[in-house]
Amino acid sequence: MNVVLIPAYEPDDKLIELTQQLKDLGFTLVVVDDGSGESYKGIFENVASRAHIVTLPSNCGKGAALKAGMKYIRERLPECRSFITCDADGQHRPQDVLRVQQQLEEGHSFVLTVRRPNREAPFRSKFGNWLSRVVYALLTNRYLSDNQSGLRGFDRKHLDWLVTVQRNNYDYEMNVLYYASKMGIKITTLPMDAIYIENNSSSHFHPIRDTLRIYRSLFALAGATLFSFAAVELLLLGFDLFGGTEYISFAIASAGGLSYLIVFLLNKLIFFRQTPFSDYISTLVYTVICYFVYSLMCGMMMLATPGLPLVIAFNFAYIFCIPLRYFLLKFTFIATASRV
Repeated sequence: MNVVLIPAYEPDDKLIELTQQLKDLGFTLVVVDDGSGESYKGIFENVASRAHIVTLPSNCGKGAALKAGMKYIRERLPECRSFITCDADGQHRPQDVLRVQQQLEEGHSFVLTVRRPNREAPFRSKFGNWLSRVVYALLTNRYLSDNQSGLRGFDRKHLDWLVTVQRNNYDYEMNVLYYASKMGIKITTLPMDAIYIENNSSSHFHPIRDTLRIYRSLFALAGATLFSFAAVELLLLGFDLFGGTEYISFAIASAGGLSYLIVFLLNKLIFFRQTPFSDYISTLVYTVICYFVYSLMCGMMMLATPGLPLVIAFNFAYIFCIPLRYFLLKFTFIATASRV
C-alpha cells in the first residue's frame, strides 16, 4: 500500500481535483482537516469518498496536521510500505508524486523534492528560498538546494521518529531535515518544476511570522553550534590574556577540538538524546578543514598587524570564511543529500 498524506486547512476545490487524480493513480489517501471549520465541511465530505479523513478540532498548524496523519498511518494502515506528504493547494502535480513513489520503490528511504529555478516565482519565494538555503547550511553544516518543499517521500520505518520531531507549524518540516542529518539518514533530492498558482496567493504561509518561527526553531536546534562558538571565543580570549598568542596554530587547533567536542556532546546528550544520533565523521572533517583555514588566516593577519588580539583575528577570519564554508557544503562530499 502506497499512501499520500495531505494536510489541509481551509482548502478549495483544488483538493477535490488532487485527491481524484491521486486516487486514479492507485494511491491510498489520508487527508487531515486541520480545524478548517463548518464552512469547509462540504469539501471534506466530498473527499471522504476517496480518502481517510483525520479531523483536528482546531487549527493546530501544518506540522501538527502532518504528525496526526503519520500517527494515523502507523496505527490504522499497517499495510503501508511508504508514504508521501503533499500540499493541498495544487502546487504539487500528481505526476511528481508518482516520481517520488518511484524513487521510494527503488530503495531510497527519504526523498526530498527540490524546485528548479523559476523566473515566474514570486520574489518573496525566491528570496525566502535563498535565505533559507544559506542559513540552514551555515547552522547545520549541511547543504540542501531547497529545504522548504512539502512534497517528500518516506519509508514506513521513519514514522517512529517523525512523530517525535519538535514544533507544530511550518517549522516542523525544516526540523525534520535537521533531525535526519543528525541521525545520518541519507536524503535523496529529486528535482521538479515549481508551480505558483496566482502568485502563490492560496498559501497560508505568512512570509514574516512563519519565516521568523522557522529560523527561531532552527537556531534552537542549532544550540550546540552556538554554545561551541561562545566557548571558542572564551578560549581564544584566554590565550590573549595569558600571552599565548604566539602559538597561533596550537590555539586554533585547541579551539577546533573544543568546538567539535562541545557540538558532539551537546547534540548526543541533550538536543538529540531521544534519537539515534550519528553525525560524527562529516562534522569532524568539516571542522578540521575550517579551523585549518582559520589558522592560516589568523597567522597572516597577525603578521600584518602586530599586536592584533587572536580573538579579533579569529572573528575576522570566521566572517571572511563564510563564503568558503558555504562553498564546501555545496560542492563537496560533506553534504548528506544525494541527487537523482
